[in-house]
Amino acid sequence: MSAAQREKLHAEIERIYSVLLIESDPRLQRFWQTALTDGGFQVVTAATPNDALRLAAQEAPTLVFLGTGLDGSKAIGILEALRQVSPDLSVVAPANPQQVRQELDAMESHGAVTAGSSLKVDQIKIAVTDALNFERLKQEKRRLDVQEQRHFHFEEIVGTSPPTEALRRTIAEAIQADPATVLIIGETGTGKALVARAIHCHSLRQDKPFVVVECTAMPVTLLESELFGYEAGAFTDAKASKKGLLEVAEGGTVFLDEIGDLEMPVQAKLLRVLEEKRVRRLGGTQDYTANVRFVAATNRSLETLVREGRFRQDLYFRLNVFRIPVSPLRERKDDMVCLAKHFVEQFSRAFHKQIHGLSFAAQQQLAAYDWPGNVRELRNIIERAVILEQGELISPRHLALGAAGLMTEDAIRLPEGGIALEEVEKTLVTQALERTSGNQTEAAKLLKITRFALRTRMKKFGLP
Repeated sequence: MSAAQREKLHAEIERIYSVLLIESDPRLQRFWQTALTDGGFQVVTAATPNDALRLAAQEAPTLVFLGTGLDGSKAIGILEALRQVSPDLSVVAPANPQQVRQELDAMESHGAVTAGSSLKVDQIKIAVTDALNFERLKQEKRRLDVQEQRHFHFEEIVGTSPPTEALRRTIAEAIQADPATVLIIGETGTGKALVARAIHCHSLRQDKPFVVVECTAMPVTLLESELFGYEAGAFTDAKASKKGLLEVAEGGTVFLDEIGDLEMPVQAKLLRVLEEKRVRRLGGTQDYTANVRFVAATNRSLETLVREGRFRQDLYFRLNVFRIPVSPLRERKDDMVCLAKHFVEQFSRAFHKQIHGLSFAAQQQLAAYDWPGNVRELRNIIERAVILEQGELISPRHLALGAAGLMTEDAIRLPEGGIALEEVEKTLVTQALERTSGNQTEAAKLLKITRFALRTRMKKFGLP
C-alpha cells in the first residue's frame, strides 16, 4: 500500500473507529495519547483495568492499545475481561515494554520527548492503522456475506405483487444503510412490525437484541423509566437501579412502534438520544453510549401532527431519514390469496389439521372484500376458519367476513324476540380488541370511540 493510499485509508478509519489506550504510567499515557492524537486517531484513555472496562462498555472502541503499565498476567487478565465486553476487539502493544520505559527515561533526561523519537512512533501509528484497516475489512466481509445470503428475498414478506417486490428492495436498501434511522409508515395491520423485524434479522445486528417499545401502551412516566432506565432512589418505588430498554438493546435494534402517539416530554429526550447517541438513566448523573439502531413505525401522518403542534418537527426530521411505506392490502390484492394460503398452512400445523388450501369460492369471496383491517384482519379470519373447518379446503361458510367487518344495514337486524344490547356491545368490544391484538388505541379507532370510552366499557364488562 502506497503512502498516499495509507493516508487516505487512515483518514477514513479515524472518522469511524476509536482507540482505547490503557496505560498506568502518567508519562507514557501522555506520550502515547499525544502521538496517537497527532496521528489523527480518536483516543480515549484508561489508567486502571476498571477504567478500561467501564470505557469499553461506554465507548465501544474498535481497538485497544495496551501500554507498558500492565505486564504479564495483569495484561492477559484485562484483555480477557475486555473480550467479554467486546469479543471482536483488536489489540496493539509495543514489542518491548521495558525498552520503551528505558528509552523514554533517556529522552526525558535530554529534554527531547517528541513523536519522532527513537521509540519509532511512526511504526506504532502504522500498526494501529493496519489493525483498524483489518477491522474494517472484517466488517465489510460480514456485510457482503449477509448481503449474499439475503439476495433480496425475505421469507417473512409474503407476496409477489409489484408493491411487495418494491418493499423487499427498499428493505434491502435500509439494511445496508445502517445505522440510519428508519421510519415505516402504513395503515394498521399492514405488517409494519414484520418489516422492522426483517430489517433487524437480515442485518449485521441479527445476533444482538431486537427490543420493541410500544409507544401507546403505557403512561409517559412509566415509558420514560422503561426506555431510559433509572438509578436507585430516582423515585419512590425505585429500590434498585434498572437498565432501560435502550441499554438492554446494546448493539441491536430498537423498534419504536406507533411513534406518533409518543408524548411530548419523551419526544424531547428521545431526540437527544438520536442526535448524540447518549443516554442517561432517570436520577443518574452519567451518560452512556447508545450503540443501537432505531426503527420507528406509525399509522398516523407525522406531517399532520407536526402542523398541529403535537409532534416535534426536529424529531420528525431525525426519524424520517430512511422512509419505508407499506401498502394496504386493498392495493396489493394479487398477494391476498398467497397470504391466505400461507396462513392456512401456518394454522393447519398449529392446530394439527390436514387443510391444504382454500376452495375457489372462498378465494373469490376473499378477493371481493376490501380488507379495512389489512393483513392482520386476513390472518385472524383464516385462523378462525382453520379452527372451524372439518374438510381439506377452507369453504366460504367459515370465513365470516360479515362478522369480521361487513357491517351493512342488512347485516344488523333486531331479532323478533329482542336482544340484550350490552351483550352486543361487549361482543363488538371483544372483537375489536382481538383484531388489534389488545392495542386499545387501535381498537377504539375501529369502534369510532375514544380510548377513555373503550377503557370504561372494558371495565364495565370485566374485560382484561
